[in-house]
Amino acid sequence: MVFKQPPQIYNAQGQVRTVGFELEYANLGIEESVRLVQQLYGGKVEKENRFKQKITGTALGDFTVEFDLTLLTEKRYKKPLDTLTIHLEDYKIGESSLEEEVETALENLIGKVFPYEIACPPVPCTQLNELEKLREALYLNHAEGTEEFLTNAFGTHINVEAPSTDTETLLAYLRAFLLLYPWLLQVGNTDFARKVSPFINPYPDAYTALVLNPSYQPALPDFILDYHTFNPDRNRPLDMYPLFAALHAAQLEQFKGLGKVKARTTFHYRLPNSSIAQPTWTLAQEWNNWVAVEELAADRTNMKQLSLEYLSLKEKTIIGFDAKWRKQIAQWVT
Repeated sequence: MVFKQPPQIYNAQGQVRTVGFELEYANLGIEESVRLVQQLYGGKVEKENRFKQKITGTALGDFTVEFDLTLLTEKRYKKPLDTLTIHLEDYKIGESSLEEEVETALENLIGKVFPYEIACPPVPCTQLNELEKLREALYLNHAEGTEEFLTNAFGTHINVEAPSTDTETLLAYLRAFLLLYPWLLQVGNTDFARKVSPFINPYPDAYTALVLNPSYQPALPDFILDYHTFNPDRNRPLDMYPLFAALHAAQLEQFKGLGKVKARTTFHYRLPNSSIAQPTWTLAQEWNNWVAVEELAADRTNMKQLSLEYLSLKEKTIIGFDAKWRKQIAQWVT
């Protein structure tokens, strides 16, 4: 499958926009994953700890491979023991330490619930086919994704560089996403485990109504404040906090409970499954679904009309809104 190109290939500085993928999976450990990345792209391994390693200087940039749980990557399990001056690394069991044995046990215990993750470097949107090699390698090495276990709420996150960081552009993308959200759920066949997990909670109806109202034209500080008021955590299918952190860090510092936000001028799109074990699945199909958002965001006239139609249908519909709206929006997508 070919990667579609977005209507706006270049950013405001005239450079090709970049895209980064984060792939979550199970059944393939850190060391094996690092070797795959090196085999494909070269680079040098920098080992932070056994659960987080970087491959720097590859043909595409720097990759990070980690177990997606701070309990292990940041060794938080040791904190209560440290307060008792119990240092697991000092106790030897054969050729290993008690620390290594405890970490292995924890990894085996929770490895079906929390995934391993490869964070790819930002790649020009015209060269995304380079990342298909990694997707194929993970499949051939029996990595497991969302569908392989009932609790595997694993995702494929796409970090898409914004074509511009003015508030009008950011608002257009958010509006386009909200209009297409029911369709994206269907066309992406979003897994049940992901729907019921807290990681991709839908935007509240009240916030959707606020944003889709054509009269809503906030300045950036108001846009950020409204977003946080209705969405005071990171668990949305389109996470805007990285963008807001890059544009107005001081305002985000006033908000509590967000955790660590990596500031970057990208849309953090978190909706797609990680169907890494499915032979017909590709990164291109998930990217191409996102391109529909790009296309609608660039079509301001149609987006305004669709917003009015959405709000009108929502007001008139008691049950079955998503199905009705998918049917209506599909006419635009096709």
